[in-house]
Amino acid sequence: MEKTTAEKPHIILGSKWVMLILLTLIWGSSFILMKRGLVGFRPDQVAAIRMTVACLASLPFAFSKLKTVKWEHAKYMAVVGAVGSGIPAFLFATAQTRISSYLAGMLNALTPVFTLMLGTLFFHSKFTTRQTIGVLIGFVGAAGLVFIRSGGGINSDMFFAFLIVIATFCYGISVNTIKTFLSGQEALVISSVSLLVVGIPYGIYLFTTDFLDRFSTVPGAPMAFLSLATLSIFGTALSSVLYFQLVKTSGPLFASAVTYLMPIIALGWGLLDGEVLHPLHLVALLAILGGVMLINRRS
Repeated sequence: MEKTTAEKPHIILGSKWVMLILLTLIWGSSFILMKRGLVGFRPDQVAAIRMTVACLASLPFAFSKLKTVKWEHAKYMAVVGAVGSGIPAFLFATAQTRISSYLAGMLNALTPVFTLMLGTLFFHSKFTTRQTIGVLIGFVGAAGLVFIRSGGGINSDMFFAFLIVIATFCYGISVNTIKTFLSGQEALVISSVSLLVVGIPYGIYLFTTDFLDRFSTVPGAPMAFLSLATLSIFGTALSSVLYFQLVKTSGPLFASAVTYLMPIIALGWGLLDGEVLHPLHLVALLAILGGVMLINRRS
């Protein structure tokens, strides 16, 4: 019995890093899938398809758990569904009509900053000085990748880039809501019910648009839909369960640090696409990893 107790912290430590790495791989590739979805559909349709398919994928779990959910928890799950999935899905799809997938991934690294700020100001969360320093170092690393990538200048439409900033603000609200009000709920319950809340209205809206007409007439639309379906199942439904579990077990700051690791995947895609690795890229990546390590340390 003592052996089991002694091993438990190591099991938890290992599992949270595995979840963080899985989320990094899944979400780091999601921007490419979203971009491919925009080949055949409008941004509002991309968001609607993503939320509808994710809702359908989690529907069996939602209905089986719905009767056990109390209203006091359901209202917070609705908030998580709106600010953690529904609103950002539209904002990201709209932004990526004018900015690159890479830049969208970089700007997403603002999530831990808003998580820390909102948690401190409105959710009475307690963060150590070391975690705060970790957030700042990780942000500097992510910002460094953006700066190096852009050649020291900003050449994208700032309004559309700001949509990503709003989305990260929403993510900050979502993770703090989960940790503060839903820490006693199963991650699968939070994910399935929150997706049900946003998936139904999005699904109704989708079929009021020319979605079916586009699917059958626009060149590349079927493949675009397949990309979005993949994104919905893995990048929304499955990843939501992993992310909510990570928030519950490791805290909002550590969980949101996944957005600092996404640039590594984005950079990998760039290298595969023939992009040259700048020495400063390595410095920025080390800053990101150092920030994540500091966030994980609580003393």
